[in-house]
Amino acid sequence: MPDFDLSIDIYVLAGLLALAALAGFLLRSRQLAKKRREIMKLESEVLEANAELLEVQKDYCELEGKVKVGDSPVISINMKQDGVSGTGKTENF
Repeated sequence: MPDFDLSIDIYVLAGLLALAALAGFLLRSRQLAKKRREIMKLESEVLEANAELLEVQKDYCELEGKVKVGDSPVISINMKQDGVSGTGKTENF
């Protein structure tokens, strides 16, 4: 059986271990920073979409308020007046 001497200095081993740990830390922190940027981008997109929805809802409520004022010559089908439904039948039962 061939016999050969394999000796590794403990300081070299410790240095390699520290270098590997540092490399792993740097790679993982880059991954986390990339994910954080992506999350921030997605959050800002959601905030913009919500702001747009709120603006549209505000416009809709304003328009609905204008229609309900009653100045319009158009009568809503869903409005009930004095016990008369949309079908023209009275509801006195």
